[in-house]
Amino acid sequence: MNADKLVEEIDHFSNHKLKRKDDLKTLIEVSIKNEKEKLLENLSFTAKYVLGLQRALKKGSSNPEISNLEKQKEDYSNNLIKSIEQIKELGNFTSEETKLHFNKTYFELSQQGLKNLNELLEDLEWTKMYLNQQKRHLK
Repeated sequence: MNADKLVEEIDHFSNHKLKRKDDLKTLIEVSIKNEKEKLLENLSFTAKYVLGLQRALKKGSSNPEISNLEKQKEDYSNNLIKSIEQIKELGNFTSEETKLHFNKTYFELSQQGLKNLNELLEDLEWTKMYLNQQKRHLK
């Protein structure tokens, strides 16, 4: 399967909620071309996990009964760093120009950088949900 078609299918699956299609396509292309599909799968899993923790932390901060908030925050930070490392690892197979684009867009320590990273992680979460659904249909 090619990256264009896969991104198109994921976008359709998400009801056109993908926000970073071009960069998602780049990550998918690189993973296919360099036989790093497992890394992409791991990245999409990490992205889904990070966003799940993020949602739990948002709920938890307003719920005084949740006691392990510090543990969740630490888990969130560790997995956010892990997702960045996974994106960078895939980025190692791209051109210098693309690496520069990813560094500038997603890894700069700024509010915009974090927002962009979150959007890419959301797209990767949709990727994970799409891949899970495909696996269920094959069984």
